[in-house]
Amino acid sequence: MNSRSIVTIVFALILVALVMGVSVLFALNGSAAAEKYSATSIWQADFANAESMKIIDLTGDGANDLFIQSGSAASIYDAAGSRIANFDIGFGKSTMGDVNGDRVEDIVLFQPFMPMVQLVSKGQAVPLVETISIGSPSRVAIVKFPQQTEIVLGDEGGNLVGLAPDGRQLWQNSIGSEELRGLDDARVNGKIVLAAASHSGDFGVLDGNGQILWMNTTEQLRRMRAYDLFGDGTSEILTGGEYGEFAIWDAATGTRTFAKGMGQPVSEIRTAEVNGDPSSIEIIVGGKNGGVWALTANGKELWSRSVSDKVTEIAGVDFDDDGRQEIIVGDDSGAVNVFSPEGTRSKLGSYGSGITRIDEGRLGSQRVVAIASGTRLEVQEAAHVELPGFQFTPILVGLIVSAAILAVAWILATLPKKPEMKVSIQSKSRESLEAERRMIKESIADVERLRRSGEMTGDAYLTRLKRLRGNLAENEAAFKTQNFPIRVETIKCPNCGGALELGMDKCEYCGHVILT
Repeated sequence: MNSRSIVTIVFALILVALVMGVSVLFALNGSAAAEKYSATSIWQADFANAESMKIIDLTGDGANDLFIQSGSAASIYDAAGSRIANFDIGFGKSTMGDVNGDRVEDIVLFQPFMPMVQLVSKGQAVPLVETISIGSPSRVAIVKFPQQTEIVLGDEGGNLVGLAPDGRQLWQNSIGSEELRGLDDARVNGKIVLAAASHSGDFGVLDGNGQILWMNTTEQLRRMRAYDLFGDGTSEILTGGEYGEFAIWDAATGTRTFAKGMGQPVSEIRTAEVNGDPSSIEIIVGGKNGGVWALTANGKELWSRSVSDKVTEIAGVDFDDDGRQEIIVGDDSGAVNVFSPEGTRSKLGSYGSGITRIDEGRLGSQRVVAIASGTRLEVQEAAHVELPGFQFTPILVGLIVSAAILAVAWILATLPKKPEMKVSIQSKSRESLEAERRMIKESIADVERLRRSGEMTGDAYLTRLKRLRGNLAENEAAFKTQNFPIRVETIKCPNCGGALELGMDKCEYCGHVILT
């Protein structure tokens, strides 16, 4: 086997190692598992630009309903898609929680006209506050403080008002000077407090009397959420900034425990159980330029991906009941994608306008996903199909490709050397044969001279001489085949005048060196 063959086989083995390495990597990380998410529409409704949506029992009959609210209206739909209640809220805000203690979720509507605050209990609206000194609605929350449940209103100037369940004003305060971007209940040492954040970057924690326990400032905020990520009774406050900072803060002290620049404004923050460990919960961050990140509760990145437009909604759903949630991401282009716990993306559907809200739950006997876009509401039955055996398809493909590489390499390595092209001299004329004989002898003389001068190695000399002698034998055979007499051409030695055969480079009589 010559050096060319060895190089070919070594190169093929390197390619095989690379192919199999990539194949095993794809197989082990599960990214090549054959899985599919499908959605079948159950019912649809004309409802544009939803700002809030939740699947929950709002009528007290034990069956879940669907609540949805836009900038101008709020509606309740039953499991079959029939609208059972509708309220005009005129650029208002809404929230849900048990205000009156009857163990049925109530709806609080905060609107810019009278009555400014309404309580919707079991589908029936009751005015709580006709008018109150506060600006345009920005946020509203129901918070179960230790002393009592309160309704907290927030406006576009950062002002906060606390109301008793019967509508009495309890306190008033402010956080920052711009629109409130977050109003969540949080825990500090097991006790409920209120976390509030303004677009100005000011955020803090208040108690049930409206007293600020601490306040901090960061870059302008787009999102603020409060979650007890570790289940230790004290929440973490998650903030996302206009300039790309995502940060985690201790709700007890306001100390920042983690910060990371995401490279784009943070448009959404949610949590999900991604790794199946119930001792902590993971964080999903969405960006204005389509970035999607899964982080541990400590901020360590699990994976990062991207979608085609601004992330507008994130929801965690355990499709396959394995204790780990898949992540549904809706974006401003109308696309809905599902990311597996490992970060593998699958398309669930697309809409003609941007996605505004996504929620999942049970309506009737079906487990559904509700998706609200800029023009409509659609309730779907979503299904997940996975073929685990296909996880090892990359290894099979790698083996096939490797076998093909080795086969081609073996063929190339064992190909015989290309035969030397020779011109037949059997049918040449006598003049041509004589000229050829003269050239061969001159070449032999040249080779002899190169060997003596040391310009040609021994191996090269023998190889070249063997070939020339073979050519000379063929030439003589051609003379004999065509019955041409072989005429020995001679020259005279310039030193002694002796007759020498053409091609000799040294006189055999006097030893004089002849240059031809």
